[in-house]
Amino acid sequence: MSNKPAKPIMLFDCKTAQSIIGQDKFLNAFQTILNHGAYCQGPETRELDEKLAAYAGTKYCSTCGSGTDALTLALMAWNVQPGDAVFVSSFTFVSSAEAPVLLGATPIFVDSDPETYNMDPKDLQRAIDEVKKAGNLKLKAVIPVDIFGNPCEYDEIIRIAHANGMKVLSDSCQSFGSVYKGKTSCSIADMSATSFYPTKPLGCYGDGGAVFSNTNEENELVKSCRVHGMSPEDHYDNVRLGMTGRLNTFQAAVLLQKLTILNQELKDRFRVASRYDNELNPYFRKQRVLDNCKSAYALYTINCDDRDELMTYLKDNGIPCGVYYPRPVNTQTAYAKWNTRKLPVCEKLSKTVLSLPMTPYLDNEDLDYIINTMNEFAAKKSQKAA
Repeated sequence: MSNKPAKPIMLFDCKTAQSIIGQDKFLNAFQTILNHGAYCQGPETRELDEKLAAYAGTKYCSTCGSGTDALTLALMAWNVQPGDAVFVSSFTFVSSAEAPVLLGATPIFVDSDPETYNMDPKDLQRAIDEVKKAGNLKLKAVIPVDIFGNPCEYDEIIRIAHANGMKVLSDSCQSFGSVYKGKTSCSIADMSATSFYPTKPLGCYGDGGAVFSNTNEENELVKSCRVHGMSPEDHYDNVRLGMTGRLNTFQAAVLLQKLTILNQELKDRFRVASRYDNELNPYFRKQRVLDNCKSAYALYTINCDDRDELMTYLKDNGIPCGVYYPRPVNTQTAYAKWNTRKLPVCEKLSKTVLSLPMTPYLDNEDLDYIINTMNEFAAKKSQKAA
């Protein structure tokens, strides 16, 4: 077993990028904002919108206050309302179910694929058939989540959704920078939402998000809803219901700096993931990435029947780890009344997944120690089984 590294290993690393970019660049950017005084939706946010759209390969991008805001704004642009059915992942963070509920729509929870951990297209079709048979809801939208940065099976999900008159909103909150069959994340579905929370592949120093679209109509609706439903002609005439969802200019300045090193950080995330893929004992089941796709590896998550014992072992050896997510959304208190479908894969995953340290700045010494410690655990388990 490798010697324990002298410096602490981190599950996330939100700070090292500052020294890579240079703190002076951040401070100079902040000083520029203090000088011009446009603290909300200043010129930096407009510059960021253009650069993010160009990176993703979409016509439009509108930044906003968080990933949850982005999901909600996109659904507002589609006029999601009470009586609508919105099909959502359950093995994920709460936001993709929260957004339709906030608009009065009904979340229909869909089970996960046991290998990719993403929305299972076959169960999506089953859920649609069940809602059609019940006949009391209007089919409106599907929100698949790229869990841990791993792209969903979009071709099939989009085919099923469009065949049933629904649009697809990609929850790319963990996957900015991933690639699906040659397409960059946020350019694949009818609209996409992402998050810039500090732990994301592209993270700011607070909350932030963005909505991506390819039609001017949708983008203008998002921008209106982002500021209370304001009319672009008369700022004191709110022509639709909206919210306060603006990105503050300081966060835009951070993201403009972070964007300059995103591609290198993604390469380093892939380097870390490749070592895990190739060197971890097969005892740890790895998340499957679809052919011709690249994960952004917001998290590297394995699947282990002895998850809780492994988690204790790693922490005792100075290796941070985390369970994402210990409860599927459909089992959580606020969503119990919509828990109407059996989701056995989601429930099993919540008991067996464990996320390992994943940052672009893990060096070979860190990785040697993590991998050797985990393989030592696997060897001990195998000996006991024998």
